[in-house]
Order: sequence, then structure tokens, then C-alpha cells
Amino acid sequence: MNTDWDDLRFFLALHRQGSLRKAADMLGVNHGTVLQRLKRLEATLGARLFDRSRNGLVVTEAGLELTLHAEQMEESFRNVRAAVGGRDEALAGTIRISLPFALFEAGLSGMLPDFADRYPGIDLDLDVGDRFSRLADLEAEISVRMAFAVEDEAVGQRILQYNKTAFATPATCARLAAGDPSVAWLGWKEPHDERPWTDNTGYPDLPLRHNAQEHRTQIGVARSGPYLTLLPCFLGDSVEDLQRVPGAVLLPDRSIWLLYRSDLRRTARVRLFRDALVAHFEEWKAFYVGAG
Repeated sequence: MNTDWDDLRFFLALHRQGSLRKAADMLGVNHGTVLQRLKRLEATLGARLFDRSRNGLVVTEAGLELTLHAEQMEESFRNVRAAVGGRDEALAGTIRISLPFALFEAGLSGMLPDFADRYPGIDLDLDVGDRFSRLADLEAEISVRMAFAVEDEAVGQRILQYNKTAFATPATCARLAAGDPSVAWLGWKEPHDERPWTDNTGYPDLPLRHNAQEHRTQIGVARSGPYLTLLPCFLGDSVEDLQRVPGAVLLPDRSIWLLYRSDLRRTARVRLFRDALVAHFEEWKAFYVGAG
């Protein structure tokens, strides 16, 4: 059986979460990617791994058998990687860091070079994007996340809760004020999700068009077309071509979390970087909260 461990990670996420949507949220990917991985794994094994029910996905007998092997492989992988980690107490070596694009773009891209200048023996291995690196799988030593809650097997610290609001170009804001019917919200959720999120934004009657899941895409489209896009305030305020839309409501959103592997809590380079992150967010708290 030639089964990719990454496919097994997707399988375990589905088994533990019970739905494509929840598994996708946990893994930081879209549900289509999860479904594709599941289909590939089922094709490789020649067996159906889940049945669908009103309450979500129900693992089949073949799936239960695979769960035992997948969890054993997960534990073995975790133990092997953990056995060789956390030993270097010198201020040297590499720190693998997982960062959301929004935080990297808005502020951390400036903080990271300052840290590197102070500690020239430490290299930063950056994974910047919207996928969560799983600390339990040792994909990263430190992970900064934007989430309502975290469930990773790691030491977690909630830094602050941030706000979001509508952003658009000055030209789009002018067209909106003039009543231009071509101005619309840029969508970022699936059509079958809960009642429209635009209800509480201050502009509930604008049409909702397209579907742009990632902040990088939302910014690019809003820069080019007559669209309002909902962004974390710290991110939207950092984009030169965008401004807060007059009359838009300030909405409390997720929190910024700092997570790091418990087996590395005493490792000097990890501890230094963790403390530098905490100090950065404390110094720039008003900016990241975005209430101004």
C-alpha cells in the first residue's frame, strides 16, 4: 500500500471532526481539497472510508481499521521528530514559524528582520499563508494564528481580539456615496452558509458577488473593482490603496493566538522568539485591535 502520510492526516482530521467543513477549517484549507484527498485515499485503498448521514460523516468498518494504523503512524512520527528536537539551548539554529498572511503583511514582516539582526545565529524558516501548521506533527515550532479558538496539542497564549470592517478604494467609496448600483460586496463564504454576513456591516443591501476566500485575493480584487471587502482592520489599514468605508460598522472578530510546542518551551531560541512576539503585539496592541 503506497499511502501518502499527508492523505492520512486529512483522513484523521475528517474522522475527528466529522465533516468536510470542520476538517477543512482545522487544516486551514478549503473543503474541496479535503474531499479530493479523501477520494484519492479511497481510490488507493479500494475501500469506502465514510458514509454520509444527517449528522455528518460516519466512519465505515474499513475506516475504523485505517484509523488504528493512521494513529499509530501519527504517534510514531511525532515521537521520532520530538526525540531530536528541543536539545539545542544555544542561541543558534533554525526556528520554523507558521504565520497568517494578514499578520505577516501588516506588521510581522518588519518585526522579523529586527529579531534576526539581534540574534544572527538564529535562522527563521517561515511558512506564510492561511493553512495552519500542526505543531503536534512538528511542522513548526511556533505558530501564530487568527482564530476564535485553538485545539492544537501545544502551549497556547491568547494575545488579543481584533476588529474587522469594510475596506474599498477611494474611488469605490465615491461611487458608493453616489449610489452607483455596480458597487457590491466581495463574497468570502459559500452560498449555503448561514444568513448573509453583510447584515451587520452597515451596508446590508449591497449585492454579494464572487467568492474570494483568502485575504491576498480579497485585497487584489478590491483594488481593481468596485467592491467592498471585509478585512481585519490592521490588514486593511496597512494597504495603501484601500481605506475604511465611511459608515461601515466595526465588528469584533477572531483573536490572535501564539502557540508553541511544549517540548521546546525551555529551548533558548524558541523562548526568545516567543518573548519577542509577545513584546511586539503589546507595543502595537492598538494597531492590531483596530478600534481607532
